[in-house]
Amino acid sequence: GSILPQPFALYQNQPNPFKDQTLIGFMLPEASTATLTVYDVAGRVVTQVEGSYAKGYNEIVMSRADIGAAGVLYYRLETATDNATKKMIIH
Repeated sequence: GSILPQPFALYQNQPNPFKDQTLIGFMLPEASTATLTVYDVAGRVVTQVEGSYAKGYNEIVMSRADIGAAGVLYYRLETATDNATKKMIIH
């Protein structure tokens, strides 16, 4: 009956594609600082959010105004030990 540790996971933003704002959920195996970076297709950093997050499920809400770009973008979540990247689309 041991509790399995939660794995690191970055989830697809919801809704996707989006027009005004989107929610990005992620799972951390332990409390840590994390950086969410949004890139355009050329690899330029569009916006970055840094914070301290709890163990388990967390979410970040991003608005189109925060991002200041449209079209296909990539978002990457990085901690000291893990990272993952997903694609998002802004109408």
